Amino acid sequence: MNERVESEDTHSRNRECKRRRDEGSVTIYFITATAAFVLLTALLIDFARIAAFRKQAEISVKSGVRSALSSFDPIVYEKYGLFIRGGDSANELFLETLQGNVPETGSSGALKFLDTRWEETGVTESRPLASHDVFNRQVLEEMKYKAPIDLTLEMAERFGGLSSAMEEAASTVDLLEKMRKAYEKREAALDGALAIQTDVGEAIQQLLAAEVNDPPIDVNTGATAGSVNTIVDIAVGYEDYVSKRQEDEARRAAQRAAEEQKDLETETEETKESDDKEAVEDVVLEGPKYEAIVISYETGTNALAMTLNNRALSIISRSNEAGEDAIAKWLIAKEANEEMRALAEQAKVMPTASSTEQADGEIADETQSLEEIRKTADELVLEASFFEDYAAEIGEQRTLGQLLGNEASAFSSLAVSVPGSTGKGAYLRDGASRLQNGYSNYNRLYGANGTVGTNRLKVLQAHRSKDNEIKQEEQKARSAWSGATNFLASLSGATGSEEDKISFEQANELYRINKDWNHSEEEQARVEASSDPSAGRDQAMSETSGLLKLLEGSALGIRDQLYFSEYTISRLSRYDPVWIKGMLKGEDAPLDIHLQETEYILYGINNPAGNIAAAYSEIFAFRLAIRTMEGLIECRSMGHPLLVLAAALVYGIGKALMDLRQLVENGNVQLSKTIKVDTVYSDYLRLFLLAHGGSSNQVARMIAIMEHATGLDFRGAYTYASAEGSASVRLWFFPGLLKMLGKFGDLGGTVKGNRYESTYTADSSYQ
Repeated sequence: MNERVESEDTHSRNRECKRRRDEGSVTIYFITATAAFVLLTALLIDFARIAAFRKQAEISVKSGVRSALSSFDPIVYEKYGLFIRGGDSANELFLETLQGNVPETGSSGALKFLDTRWEETGVTESRPLASHDVFNRQVLEEMKYKAPIDLTLEMAERFGGLSSAMEEAASTVDLLEKMRKAYEKREAALDGALAIQTDVGEAIQQLLAAEVNDPPIDVNTGATAGSVNTIVDIAVGYEDYVSKRQEDEARRAAQRAAEEQKDLETETEETKESDDKEAVEDVVLEGPKYEAIVISYETGTNALAMTLNNRALSIISRSNEAGEDAIAKWLIAKEANEEMRALAEQAKVMPTASSTEQADGEIADETQSLEEIRKTADELVLEASFFEDYAAEIGEQRTLGQLLGNEASAFSSLAVSVPGSTGKGAYLRDGASRLQNGYSNYNRLYGANGTVGTNRLKVLQAHRSKDNEIKQEEQKARSAWSGATNFLASLSGATGSEEDKISFEQANELYRINKDWNHSEEEQARVEASSDPSAGRDQAMSETSGLLKLLEGSALGIRDQLYFSEYTISRLSRYDPVWIKGMLKGEDAPLDIHLQETEYILYGINNPAGNIAAAYSEIFAFRLAIRTMEGLIECRSMGHPLLVLAAALVYGIGKALMDLRQLVENGNVQLSKTIKVDTVYSDYLRLFLLAHGGSSNQVARMIAIMEHATGLDFRGAYTYASAEGSASVRLWFFPGLLKMLGKFGDLGGTVKGNRYESTYTADSSYQ
């Protein structure tokens, strides 16, 4: 029994021990789980604080860099609409903004969730306004809404509808000018060919003038032989020469026989000897009677034969050379004529210029009139038969020259055989007749006042009936052009004050500095005004037509040039025509560079009056193009296309110069005869800026102008800021553990002691 009780007690104690052991295990497990939970919670709290800290720091840096740029130069903005850093220090503004974003400390007993502390801060400024890329972006930003509206409302309205007519006029002038050049080339070649024909004809005439009679002399009548000057002298004196020569030969034979007889008879009677002697003496007294005449005839004949042979060779050589040279000129003329034919055909099929603007009735009529003028170009083309006839004429002259040379050579050969000959009279007479007739015929056709040359000149003059009038109009154009260039030269004659010159030098030096700093290419030299009015007109027509086409399409694709043009006009000065009026009257006019900023930017001439003169020269060219278009229509009744072209140029120069004077006197000028819209000086500057503005050199000059006006160096005028700030926050729990965790993952910062630190950057710019 007792054993059972003891056994039960033992069993109870064992159960109690087991219960206590189980309760102890649960307590340790709970404590372990609680500790892990507390640790995880602490880490999550610090992680949450770090995340909040990072977001706040990032926002603060971005806000700080924007605050730094909020301090901009008010003068540059007000005057030019551009932004550059100015005012307070960027670093101070940045740090002030960062400190302002740190939460208030509050009461001493309050719990601060974040105790942000900025360790290091700094702002780096860059992208100066002196850089062309930066400058252009700001200009584009300034003008991207305003420029197209201004252009549409002002420029397109003023110049609308003129583009198609100017394009048609430019095409007409271009075609007629090409026709004029080809016409002059053709006529010069034809004149050259005729001159060659005339020269060789007169030269051949002169070559035989002394030896061959013209008009021909009848050689069938005999004449006394003697000195020989012409081929007729040889032919008509031949029979007498033979007779006298034979008589002298007989006398010489008798004389020789008598002398021989005298030598053989040594022993004869005195009386007989005396008689024989008397007889011999008689023979001696009657020796050769015509020796001088015979010698003169033979000497003259030989000399003339030699001369005639040389003349014959020269005639043949010159005829061949002249024929080749004349044909070469003929080919040039024919090619020029074919060029003119092609141009005339082109004029017939050339499409009429079109415009995006609906042209009114008057503009349409002008366009049609210009098209009709172009089609008259075929009146200048010569028919193919003209050249066929002329080529045959040149060939015939060459052939006749060769035949004449051959006749002269043949007679020369015959004349060489005359001394000592007999029975050649008929041949000499026949040869002399042929040579005389050939020479006379050649002279009649090709000599001085020859019928062929005279007739050919009449044929040439037939299609040159208006040449004198054309030359008169061209002379008027040269005179008018000289007057216009003198007027424009008078604008550049002003020297300005010493202060003006200094300002230009200073601005130009700033321009060179900026150009070199941006590594801009060298600016092309401006083309000097031509002394030839036709060349000046052609350049004006081409540039004006292209400019108006550019204006039509500006809203569609010429963004940069358009914005540059409108920015320049809206922000920078231009020279008032009122001062030009005074300048032309001899009065002193202000020429400070800041009164003509637009002109200096456009042309870049480093003297007080040069840019103004350049602007008015370009306006004159523009007005010349418009007035030439009108002149073509006004003068079309003259008929001959080249006369119309020349007269239109005279009209254009005169009217353009009047327009220039009116612009100076009144400040405005009507656009054209049909488009009755007043245009002012600034309208033309806008067009020129649109046409050739916006180059790197012009941007450099614009920056130079702004630097000179403000006294700032835009190389230090920054438009971009990059800010960096390093901040830290105190860790509440287990900084060591976080530092260890940072070795296995990216915490976005570093743990230093009991603080977490991270660095943030932000960038901002004005464009």
